[in-house]
Amino acid sequence: MKKINTLSSARIRQQLKYDLIGKDSYRGITLSYAYLANQTGHFALAFAPAAGLFIILKNHTTLADPGLWSGLIFTLLWVGFELYNISVQLKEAKQSKQPYIFKPDYKNIITDTLIDMGYFALGGLTFAAGATSLYAHWFFILPILLFFFLLYISRSWYITKICQQTAFYPYQLRLSQWKHAISESDKKIVEQYLKADNKGHHILLFGPQQSGKTGLAVAVTNEHSIHRKKCLYLTGTKLFAQLYDANEVLFAEDAFALCTWRTADFLVIDDINPGDPIWDETITADLFLKHLNARPENAMALQQRNIIWVLGNNTESDLKKDWTKLLKSISIKPENIHAIQLGNSIRVK
Repeated sequence: MKKINTLSSARIRQQLKYDLIGKDSYRGITLSYAYLANQTGHFALAFAPAAGLFIILKNHTTLADPGLWSGLIFTLLWVGFELYNISVQLKEAKQSKQPYIFKPDYKNIITDTLIDMGYFALGGLTFAAGATSLYAHWFFILPILLFFFLLYISRSWYITKICQQTAFYPYQLRLSQWKHAISESDKKIVEQYLKADNKGHHILLFGPQQSGKTGLAVAVTNEHSIHRKKCLYLTGTKLFAQLYDANEVLFAEDAFALCTWRTADFLVIDDINPGDPIWDETITADLFLKHLNARPENAMALQQRNIIWVLGNNTESDLKKDWTKLLKSISIKPENIHAIQLGNSIRVK
């Protein structure tokens, strides 16, 4: 998938102002704020110990340029730690008894590690530049160049965090973390959905409770959020209420929203039905269709969205037939409707 620019500069500044001004105890922590705090922490973990080591070296040794050595030591120490950290993770993944069902995005892992290393290095080199006199005329060039590079690359990840948090997922999950059983044919459906650049692709997701339905839906859609697509998670009952509200009303409820369910690129509609051992339908296809007509733009919106419907039990029941019929009735192409069955599809009486 190719990353796209979802956010305007004004929207990024709006989020940055929100994250920097205000108290966490009052309003909670956003993913974008956590990212800023994390990188600030990396800077401080190199800068502050370097300052402590500088005092020791300056007062108790005859070492020339103790500031330079202090900054370089903690730069190399933390860079080495990050290299060890990623090597251990890759080794554990390779030796795991439970291999990945969906391969991790190693490009993301490497990029994230390089950014962390960059902020550690920025902290150490900034202290070194400020504490040494021998190289004072030119050494500041290194942290300044590094700062602007990190500013550029961090902007990209900051946008990604905004896209993830405005999707309102119940939890954060990458697709490579999803560990439930899935058939090869259903796995291919997921992989094709990940590549879906056109509109109107629908997955009907079935399975009993604890089969990983919600986890799979969240993980797949979160991969699109990471590539800066406009995504949204909501339950079936919440969607019912929003079928009656215009987009203007929905946007007015959240000044930071990137989209409504009608304007999202990818949707998760969860908890339509709970699944085995509860076989009764909470929301039937007929009931949904009845409320769908609450506003004339609703059917068109569903036609143009890529949606994972978390429907409950198994494909052997009338559930698949009824929801497939509903999607066809609003002009969804049959070849764009796919069903995935997770867990045991046999009803226990």
